[in-house]
Amino acid sequence: MPMQVDKHKDVNKVYEISGEKYRDMLLGALMWLKEQQAFIDSLNVFPVPDGDTGTNMYLTFLDAVKAVKKIETNDVSAISEALARGALMGARGNSGVILSQLIRGFQVANKKNKTFSTANLAESLRKASEIAYQGVLKPVEGTILTVSRKAAEGAEIALENNLDLVGMMESTIAYAQEALNKTPELLPALKDAGVVDAGGQGYLTILEGMLKGLVGEKDFKTSELELVKVSRTTAAAPELKYVYCTEILIDLKADKGINEIRSELESYGDSLLVVGTEDFVKVHIHTNHPGIILEYGLKLGSLSDIKIDNMQLQSAEKIEKQEAETRKEYMTKKKGIIAVGQGEGIKKIFEELGVDIVISGGQSMNPSINDFVTAINNINSMEIVILPNNKNIISAAEQAASLTDKKIAVIPTRSIPQAIASLMAYDEDTDLDELKEMMTDEIDNVKCIEITRAIKDSKVNGMEIKEGDVIAIYNQDIRTVGTDYNQVIIELIKEIHEDEELVTLLFGEDVCEEEALELKKELEDNFEFEEIEVYNGQQSLYPYIISLE
Repeated sequence: MPMQVDKHKDVNKVYEISGEKYRDMLLGALMWLKEQQAFIDSLNVFPVPDGDTGTNMYLTFLDAVKAVKKIETNDVSAISEALARGALMGARGNSGVILSQLIRGFQVANKKNKTFSTANLAESLRKASEIAYQGVLKPVEGTILTVSRKAAEGAEIALENNLDLVGMMESTIAYAQEALNKTPELLPALKDAGVVDAGGQGYLTILEGMLKGLVGEKDFKTSELELVKVSRTTAAAPELKYVYCTEILIDLKADKGINEIRSELESYGDSLLVVGTEDFVKVHIHTNHPGIILEYGLKLGSLSDIKIDNMQLQSAEKIEKQEAETRKEYMTKKKGIIAVGQGEGIKKIFEELGVDIVISGGQSMNPSINDFVTAINNINSMEIVILPNNKNIISAAEQAASLTDKKIAVIPTRSIPQAIASLMAYDEDTDLDELKEMMTDEIDNVKCIEITRAIKDSKVNGMEIKEGDVIAIYNQDIRTVGTDYNQVIIELIKEIHEDEELVTLLFGEDVCEEEALELKKELEDNFEFEEIEVYNGQQSLYPYIISLE
């Protein structure tokens, strides 16, 4: 058992705090997470320039706290609900999605609480861990999950010993730290890289920040959280069939699904959008009778985030934008396609292959769940294919799919070449379930190589890697290391090449066309590929992305 050290003997013992103080704890967590963001990013096992665990967790928690800033009540239940809602919509990457599940645990544990006590903290941490484990298909020890479980144990032991909130937080942090220190013993990859688990470090950082906020250790700046206030302009607008843009968030109590709710509201207006989870549903509708919508929502549960705008008083430009984002009855496409990509060249390739919306992101910036939901709503189709193109983005895409009443097929693409290959099997007229199977099958027909430079000294797979070395990644694993792009690429292709006939080179923004063509010539000299295609992907961080088919 970790030693308990009371660092705050001069602080009055407090066993229960107000919602206002609870907000301080959350703000402390956010600000401390921001300060530690770069450090958490640096804990990436691979010495690649796109380690983003800290960034993903910070941006997820930032959206969560922003959601709290929008509500005026200091009831802990409402704060926890807003926090969970914001985290869900803002979740980025695997670490962000898991963090949103941990935060949901706080919401579940505090559904009826106006204040926050030691017992509430212990229950919150326990629920957080339970829900996070449940949200992962195959839980792995030595990760953020382990740290969350041990943190909950620390809180429960502190509760048994009748410690106050400060003492409980210190116990929680001590147990979390001990679990984090042991993660390299549970995961050999961490031990080889000489780091602890980045997600676990992020969660520990949040707990430390909550303690800082509780004791008022630091004067945190809040300017970053100030919501932008949009000034409303009044201008002549066209005659509207439905005048009032009405939005409500329903804390769902009735046993009704999204499709049933949507069906029952269709006759009251247009531009209808119904999304949500088993706990809450967001409704957007253009109607002439907002009171009817409110009464309907009250029959299903309690209401929040109520917004009623008279569109006749809004500018035509704003109306047009709103209509484009939410209109559902004018579905003109059988199916739509969303892909994640970074680089104007890659974006252009996707668009030429029929992709409707390219979400900017990938290696260095993972899109949020809300980014996916927005893209889904902006496509005039009820059936949509999503290509995440990064293993760290798949979970966010799947979460977004569960928040819409559209039918979504998430193809588990982990790279740009896999996405391009899967698009070769795309057929708008094929049943979506069958189409998903066909496109997924194509993933296995392509070998993907990603080339970048190491950002730190490391040891991976028995290879000594120095900062600045060229590293080649194949199947999410570093396979060859050297000092020259072409030499490393040729060495890896010799190792993995079987009977592939087509090579595609996507060169990035740090490579000129002449260098890419020189690589093509060397490949022609060393191999007998039928065709080698070269494209300017303009991607950052990865000078070359290469596919073999």
